[in-house]
Amino acid sequence: MGMITMNDTRNKIVFWDIDGTLASYRFNNHVGDPKGSENGYSLDEVEDGIFLKRNPSRFMQKVLNECQAKQNIIMGHCFNEKERKDKFIWLEKHYPNMSDIILTFQNKPKYLTILEYCKEKNIDLKNIIYVDDVLSFLKEAERNGICSYHISSFLDWNYQFI
Repeated sequence: MGMITMNDTRNKIVFWDIDGTLASYRFNNHVGDPKGSENGYSLDEVEDGIFLKRNPSRFMQKVLNECQAKQNIIMGHCFNEKERKDKFIWLEKHYPNMSDIILTFQNKPKYLTILEYCKEKNIDLKNIIYVDDVLSFLKEAERNGICSYHISSFLDWNYQFI
């Protein structure tokens, strides 16, 4: 119970977070910079293109290739325009089969962006899943009718048929 399987993702529209979900949440050997953003990296690191230098999670690439989702959509936050541009480049390189990429600035809640997207595209919330590593974002989403999973729910993905 609590682990997600292909049966849960099959034919769903899955919204995936980036930092801490599709890529590790560690920047230049740290998870926080006192002079940086709320996401743990410094503005100097962003300007130096930190997002273009990081590796994707090979495990999550495998999950996205196997999950049989109807659509895989990125739902990420950005601190500034440079980070936003770099994340688009990084995603197109490492996750090229995404149906859509939504990158909003940190002052807009992810659940609200998902709700607006679904309303605009006429998507029933019962057909979506949202995956993130931040519990407060997931709780907000669930309070607003969005089925949500923490990234840790994928840890047994390889063992789902045992």
